[in-house]
Amino acid sequence: MIKTLEEFYTEAEKSTRSFDDFANKHDLQGKTKADHICYKCDSAQSFERIWALLESASEYIYQSIISQRRIAYIKLKKGISTALGEIRFLELSDQKPDGSQKNGFDHIEVFPTTLTYGEMVKILEQSETVVKVERPHHTTHDVDIGNGFIFRCTHGPLIEKIKTEMI
Repeated sequence: MIKTLEEFYTEAEKSTRSFDDFANKHDLQGKTKADHICYKCDSAQSFERIWALLESASEYIYQSIISQRRIAYIKLKKGISTALGEIRFLELSDQKPDGSQKNGFDHIEVFPTTLTYGEMVKILEQSETVVKVERPHHTTHDVDIGNGFIFRCTHGPLIEKIKTEMI
């Protein structure tokens, strides 16, 4: 359980190590960009604790209800370095109604910058098991890169979807 801001960044960096190895293996630098990292919570109390911890370390927090739970989108003052660029956003996910989530970093979403979305997915399909995941709010292509941590392909930055939703 993360208790300090330092622990938050240490745990995030541990998750980015396998992400960086994966991105380097597939030569994705300069072709894709890391958008955000997701931290899933096992309870409402955990969600509120992480929210409070990051509140003073953020530029802003946007929250909405998606799939019957709170999802906060947090712009961090201090970024998290990755092979595909600095991550400045955290998706903080409250426990699902079915209680299936554990505390921890879950995925990093990546979008293409010089490739099409289809080309990005094809690169990964050449040597990885890529799973198409259709959700009410968006469809992604996911690769488990170890220990349940997911490299998630998305069409573009989440902030653009949020802006559209807000308008």
